Amino acid sequence: MTDPPFFEGIYRKLVNTAAEQKESIHDDAQAQRLGFRGGFVPGSIVGTAALPAIVAAFGKEWMEGGWYSFTFVSPVYIDDEVHEVAGRTPDGIAIQVVDRSGRLCCNGRAGLGATIPWNPSEDGAHGAEGVLPEVSLGFEFLPHEFTPEPDLCQATVRSAGDTTPWYAGGSPWGGPIVPPEQLHVVALHLMREPRQPRPGRMEGIREPGMWAQHDLAIEGPLFQDRTYTVKERVADKGRSGRTIYLTYEFEVFDGARRVARGRHKAKWLAASE
Repeated sequence: MTDPPFFEGIYRKLVNTAAEQKESIHDDAQAQRLGFRGGFVPGSIVGTAALPAIVAAFGKEWMEGGWYSFTFVSPVYIDDEVHEVAGRTPDGIAIQVVDRSGRLCCNGRAGLGATIPWNPSEDGAHGAEGVLPEVSLGFEFLPHEFTPEPDLCQATVRSAGDTTPWYAGGSPWGGPIVPPEQLHVVALHLMREPRQPRPGRMEGIREPGMWAQHDLAIEGPLFQDRTYTVKERVADKGRSGRTIYLTYEFEVFDGARRVARGRHKAKWLAASE
């Protein structure tokens, strides 16, 4: 970040809320098998740790129409102390989550307007035909209804050290709202359903996988304890350096009205590496 920051959060340790997920990148043993020193704090927690900078920059206007893009650069471990730093850019803000040594863990950007922060014209353009043949671009999952639970929403913000009061009590829109990163958790669980093709059962990759990127364009606040519908599809796949990646795109609806759309990108080391 070249310009002086306008916002710096406090240093704090984040919680590995997925440590019990054995054989995942959040499990110490599996992460160490790939050469890391321990399990990763989930991307949804790291992304939530960056959200206070967005609220500081744009206030409630962002929740009524805003976007972000977070790239997960290096792991956050449970003994790391990290904080979020943000600076102004011509189209919004740049956000970083860094540890006390200055190691970059998450690199992001955000702005107003519910415009998508990704370029659909690049889908399928990076070796899609040569990886994950079991997964078809454009494959649509079955729609799924979900109701954000207050306990889970508030556990997410506590684990990230986000003290924004809108998630736990009253908000400018009435009741408590859903932390935006919670939508990526919902989308992840949907693609793990047994009816869906699962990359973890496929050839050419080394498990476990890990988050690479979260993108979101929100068109209005979502509320805890309200039922929504999520629709998801396979948007992109390909190869990037030593890794193979897969990108899912999802839309969230409140009845017939769309309230958010996003993408979550996962990556794996190629089996040949």
